[in-house]
Amino acid sequence: MPDRFDHENPDDGPIIGGPSTPSYPPPFPPGSSEIGGISAFGSQDTDDYEADGYDDGYEDGEYEEDEYYEEDYYEDGRTPARQPMFYLFIAIAALVGGIVVFLLFSLVNNGTGDDSSPGTAKLEVKIDSPAKDKRIEVGKSEDVSVLATATEPLSRFELYVGDKLTDSVDITETPADNRYSAILHLKLQAKGNYDIFVRATSSTGATKDSAKVRVIGIEPVGERPQTIKGKVATDTTLRTGPGDTFAESGTLKGGQEVTILGKSRNVDWLLVDSAQGPRWAKRTAIEPADSLDLVPIRDVTPTPAPTQQPTNTAVPSPSPSASVSPSPNPNSPDFVPTNAILIDGGTGLRVTVQNVSNTAYNGPLVVSVGGDVPANSVVFDAKLAANGGSATVDFAVNPAITDKGKKAQVSVDPANAVKELREDNNTATFVLTPPEEAPEIQIQAPQVAASGVTITIQNVGGPLAASNVTLRVKVGNAEAAQSQNIALAKNQTATFTVSKPGTGAATAEVVIGGQVVASASFTINP
Repeated sequence: MPDRFDHENPDDGPIIGGPSTPSYPPPFPPGSSEIGGISAFGSQDTDDYEADGYDDGYEDGEYEEDEYYEEDYYEDGRTPARQPMFYLFIAIAALVGGIVVFLLFSLVNNGTGDDSSPGTAKLEVKIDSPAKDKRIEVGKSEDVSVLATATEPLSRFELYVGDKLTDSVDITETPADNRYSAILHLKLQAKGNYDIFVRATSSTGATKDSAKVRVIGIEPVGERPQTIKGKVATDTTLRTGPGDTFAESGTLKGGQEVTILGKSRNVDWLLVDSAQGPRWAKRTAIEPADSLDLVPIRDVTPTPAPTQQPTNTAVPSPSPSASVSPSPNPNSPDFVPTNAILIDGGTGLRVTVQNVSNTAYNGPLVVSVGGDVPANSVVFDAKLAANGGSATVDFAVNPAITDKGKKAQVSVDPANAVKELREDNNTATFVLTPPEEAPEIQIQAPQVAASGVTITIQNVGGPLAASNVTLRVKVGNAEAAQSQNIALAKNQTATFTVSKPGTGAATAEVVIGGQVVASASFTINP
């Protein structure tokens, strides 16, 4: 301390915080309150300070605040205590900083897109067929139908068996509704169980895998004998062929076990072993113990034409919304898509649906199509008789399909709104054959001359193969005709000349294969 305080503060004087008056000047002017645990000297007479010489120090400015703390107060080694608010401030600052860093990291991470693929694309892909646990012959090509949606254009579908890429298809067009469909091809090389899945890739490289579907590879059935066991569900009549027009030949009782030897092409009838030998029973009367894919198709020669079943032509509803409660009877009905053909020059698709149950069905029914035809669904009021009652549903195809090899996938009751005898036979894929344009013959204006009548015909339709074509002219009961063996491409013509069968009102007719395909009326003047 400065020397001038020596006479006022002897070395053995009391220390700060002691029981008596402090030995050196207070840190605050007289009259202050207690601060920081140091007693102020507000109760001490101000004159005492003046008398002791403190007043001179303050007046002369000899005591600066920093000087006092640094030189006088800290010399004994004491430091001021940090306040609790200081530590609270540090904790709050650290917490706020951590939150800001976390938010920035989350923002950056979310902005970089999918955690498994680049870009921000949202992809969904699924295998629509084959169904789970479907049995597929080894070495036989099986169509794998895939459906997908995406928020950016897709560029490729890939089919994997296990972890091996087996087929792929590039996507060159983006649907307006961003709903994609494609057909890939699966061919198993050996017996066993296989997990298949489809990977969709977007234009930015984002990928999405479908759920895996298990399929079962089986030995080719071919034409060699294959049999499976079955159980008779209800009493049924056996017939000598696959149809109600064949003769009856015994019966089967409900609960009886049978051996299934074969099936008809539409799987409506099964060939079973009976006491009378191989006989045919309705498919709905037999419960197979294994897949019918294991038994071969058996044809009957000759096959009488079966009784015509009623067919309803359905008018598609603009907004499908079937809402049918599941039938309480688990044995009725059973819907199967049996055919899909192109009509109207490829601008339409006609789908045939059949009820193969022994119980009729009347009510709303949804049919959906996809594959190489535009995806669409309609609901119509179906009236399907038992044991093969059928109905047809027409769909518009735009653009028209004119190339061979295109396929249509058809699903009946895709949402399983109606409880059926079987739910695994509602989907089928059909190869479409563009309809060939039929020939259309027109008669041009007949030319009447003294030597006879000359008539030109023109084919304005599809090609006419080489055929015997007859042109005849009738006047009353009289007739004159000429025949030629000709072939006509589209817009080609052929000319015929016949004698006059008479005068007056006449009719010219073109006959091909015994059928009149064109006619025109004109007058033969005398």
